[in-house]
Amino acid sequence: MAKPGPVAGSEGARKIAEAHRGSHSHDKEGGFAANHDLAREAGKKGGETVKNRYGASFYQNIGKKGGETVKRERGASFYAEIGRKGGEMRGQRAAANGANAAASTPTTPAVPRKRGRPSKKSV
Repeated sequence: MAKPGPVAGSEGARKIAEAHRGSHSHDKEGGFAANHDLAREAGKKGGETVKNRYGASFYQNIGKKGGETVKRERGASFYAEIGRKGGEMRGQRAAANGANAAASTPTTPAVPRKRGRPSKKSV
């Protein structure tokens, strides 16, 4: 038994879709594409819901699985390559900021940032 209405992809279906487009309030407002704050808020709420339902370790587990998959599919050299590219970009930004800083008035010396993950030892 065929579905009622025009066949998907047909001229009739296209005309119905065009007539329908813009008829809902979310179409007029632009949705997430037009409102980045709305998208950010929705993502935050969704992330909190997942965290409450499955726990924070859920994100650690899926991150670990993703990293293992990338390592298996692309090899360990992939991480060396992206690390090298990141280091190059960091150097370029530092050089650009250094040129900008030299042109401006001197300020207080920058405090070096700690690098790496914080230790798991109790303080």
